[in-house]
Amino acid sequence: MIRRVKSAEDLANLPDSGILAQKIRALLLSYGTKYEFCRFFYSADFFISELSSEFVVSEIGCNPDYDELADFFGFCGFAKIFCSESVGEQLSERIYCENEIVNLMRFDGCGIPCETEHNPPLSEVYEILKSAFDIEFEPWYVDMSHRIRHGISAARRLGDSILVIQHNLNGEALLSQIVTAPQERNKGNATQLIRAVCAELSPSAVFVLCHDELTGFYTNVGFSPQGRYCQLSK
Repeated sequence: MIRRVKSAEDLANLPDSGILAQKIRALLLSYGTKYEFCRFFYSADFFISELSSEFVVSEIGCNPDYDELADFFGFCGFAKIFCSESVGEQLSERIYCENEIVNLMRFDGCGIPCETEHNPPLSEVYEILKSAFDIEFEPWYVDMSHRIRHGISAARRLGDSILVIQHNLNGEALLSQIVTAPQERNKGNATQLIRAVCAELSPSAVFVLCHDELTGFYTNVGFSPQGRYCQLSK
């Protein structure tokens, strides 16, 4: 049975490593269990987080009950579900959704230190981000500023390139929202910024999630493929 988490103790057995578990842990450390828009669930087979109808699913056990998980999402509804490829395949057979593959890549290159701006104004970060992502300012700003205040996330800028450190937990860091302003693209600024942040985060393992069309870029920067995940959406 999938149950609502009442306290952080209900997530005591959340795995110490792995992209899915760390996403859930980062959300828990940022928000705790007191908000209705940010909820956590668990069962013998799954740990689940939800932030404003966007879910992350971390499966455990050898024979997860996918029917129960599908019923859970049928009852709760969802905008997006981030999960392993196996869970994505199983859910796609049971609920109506679009299934998009996302690649996990790990930095195996050489970090090159250089001076970057730490936590630039989020309004300025957003101005660069919106050139590449279709995101609304208010919900993005509220979430990001909350995560930064709680020491879970951070932003870095080098010139007109920015990136977000989503989390750095248990020796695993995740980078996201890596964007260069249109007029400054193709000059190597994003590559320099990524390598600088990877040097800053050492000795943590540094990961990034990307779609197929960006794997070549990240390979050139120094990343290597580590697996595939699914982003399900309505």
